[in-house]
Amino acid sequence: MDALRYLNKALDMEENGYIEEALILITKIVSAFPEQENDLLLEQAKMKFRNGYEKDALLDFISLYENTKEEELYNLILQAYLEPNQEKLEQQSQRNLKLLEQYPHYCCLEKASGQITLPVWQDGERIIYVNTQTMQFTIINHAEKEFDPAPDTPVVFVNNLWFAEILACEKKCRISNPFMDSNIPMYLTFDPGRWELFIQLYDLELLLKKDRIVFLIGRSSFRHYLMGEMVVFPRRIYAENDSEMDVYYTLLSETIASLEKEEQKNTEILENYYKNNKKEIEVHIKEKTPRILFFTSRFTTALQYHTRDCMEAARRLGCETRLLIECDGIHRVFKREILRHLEQFRPDIIFCLDHFRFEYPAFPEQVVCITWVQDPMPHIMNKSTPAKLSNRDFVMNHFTTWRKFRNIGYDEKLLIDAPVPANAYIYKPYQLSEQELEQYSCDICLVCHASDAEQHVDEIVSKFPKSLSESIRAVYEGYRDYVYETGELFYEEGMFAEYINGAMQQHFSITFNPKTLSFLVNDMYQWYNQRVFRQVLVDWIIDAGFTNLKLWGNGWKSSIKYHKYAMGPATNGETLSKIYQASKIVIGNNTQTTSAARAWETMLSGGFYMSNYIPPESDVTDIRKIIEVGQDVVMFYGKEDLIQKIRYYLTEEEERTKMAERGRKAALEKMTFDILMERVINEVGTRLEGMAHER
Repeated sequence: MDALRYLNKALDMEENGYIEEALILITKIVSAFPEQENDLLLEQAKMKFRNGYEKDALLDFISLYENTKEEELYNLILQAYLEPNQEKLEQQSQRNLKLLEQYPHYCCLEKASGQITLPVWQDGERIIYVNTQTMQFTIINHAEKEFDPAPDTPVVFVNNLWFAEILACEKKCRISNPFMDSNIPMYLTFDPGRWELFIQLYDLELLLKKDRIVFLIGRSSFRHYLMGEMVVFPRRIYAENDSEMDVYYTLLSETIASLEKEEQKNTEILENYYKNNKKEIEVHIKEKTPRILFFTSRFTTALQYHTRDCMEAARRLGCETRLLIECDGIHRVFKREILRHLEQFRPDIIFCLDHFRFEYPAFPEQVVCITWVQDPMPHIMNKSTPAKLSNRDFVMNHFTTWRKFRNIGYDEKLLIDAPVPANAYIYKPYQLSEQELEQYSCDICLVCHASDAEQHVDEIVSKFPKSLSESIRAVYEGYRDYVYETGELFYEEGMFAEYINGAMQQHFSITFNPKTLSFLVNDMYQWYNQRVFRQVLVDWIIDAGFTNLKLWGNGWKSSIKYHKYAMGPATNGETLSKIYQASKIVIGNNTQTTSAARAWETMLSGGFYMSNYIPPESDVTDIRKIIEVGQDVVMFYGKEDLIQKIRYYLTEEEERTKMAERGRKAALEKMTFDILMERVINEVGTRLEGMAHER
């Protein structure tokens, strides 16, 4: 009775607002009457709950339940803490699972037995959940751990239930230099019960939008995913304890060992196959039915589409084809993938753009490799490269008239002229709707990025110390002024080198070291020149009074002068073809090649293309070696000639139409991917046969 009297006193204190004092009194009552401890602790927990000490009350309720195992107390906890939020938790879980149905980076081979793990409490310090099957409560305390992954580091988190922690680490371990959609994976792996808990607690949409979080549910899912195609392996594993970490490091090591064993097996199979089938490869190519493995990367702009177009053309010729390319931004093609595809497909030809056999040790020496060079990459322009090629390494050469490439020393027996054509199945005349005519029609059209010459100079200058920045800016702006005043360009790297050296010495008494000079020469030749030229072209056109002008590409909208003509970037393919078709004149604007892809795309679309002039000795790929200027295409030779020809062809519609028709006919006959691939396969077959006779 004394315990009850004291308890009533504590309740009176609570009623009068003396909560802390009431709780202290109950603690003393428990010490004085240990035989009634459970009843008193229950009253204490209820008092805490009534007065807003919900977390402390829950801990007391759970402690009491673990002592008594009374089902009534278990139900009281669920009623007070779970039931008010249960519907919301269920909805969150179902919404997340619905989102994951369309998410590519999710693997769940192990499932919990259906909503038996339910959260009853969550804050920054702890998560408390109940297993409704065992009627057991679990408390997870948040312990501060060292999570400091470096950029470019794929990591695994095991059973991590702290969302803020995951987000913080995701920010730290991103790819440092992304290009297009390239990234690296971040793995979140959970035991099934923990996963059930995680998807009730958090909205996953933010993680899914990052498109690099990989959810792996259960250890079997972890192993299964890592055994898949093009997977980037984690380099760091973070877990709650050493035991869990050891388990996943073991799983990772076992998976790597299995894949290495598979690599070795595939290597042995391929060595045996190609050793015994070298002659059959030559026969297949001679009969024009080779199996061709096309190998490219999604982290390219034009190259992946040129690969696609070549593959489709080869398929139309009757060749069996396969494409090896990353499936998305967080996957990569490794040696194991190359070996898998080689073993499964057994190609006669491997087709790459801008890369050679010697870069890929997995390529068998007996297979024929065709490399289509389209960019002056260092390894392509290196004079040591030709010696690394075998007589089964053929080089399709886009730089058909570039002396610098010819001087590298590639064996003429391996070179095949191959200017980049266009896809006649995409770039073709379309029936344009009224809306499309309204949107795309114009007198004059330019399709090009990189019009931002001033911004480019700012970026270059920022790379140098202040003592050099103003002089370098003056050199760049001096070249721009020269082009505006004379209408003439520099077309050779040597011209830029002479100009930069002379200007710096004459005006600033500065001589650059070879490395700095090489950087500036390359930048002005490759990038700045085209920016200046494109702005000059547009200025000539606008100053001559032509206002029905459309500029497609990035950069134009940022300029006040060009803003009203700027249309933004044009989508490659059908949309771009319709733009060409709806424009009366499409102006060429490439400073290094007259045989630009835009020329053939325009002609195949039925558009009228006017090429800019480049001196033949400086033209990397000369359109004059492919079709007849004046008959199949028009070329302008400077400011006055450009303006005069624009006026003429805008007025003489019949002549413009006939020229466009002749251009399309010439492009169809010479510059489609079907024509290119048929010629390349014929050339390779003929040359292999010739080399066999030489032996």
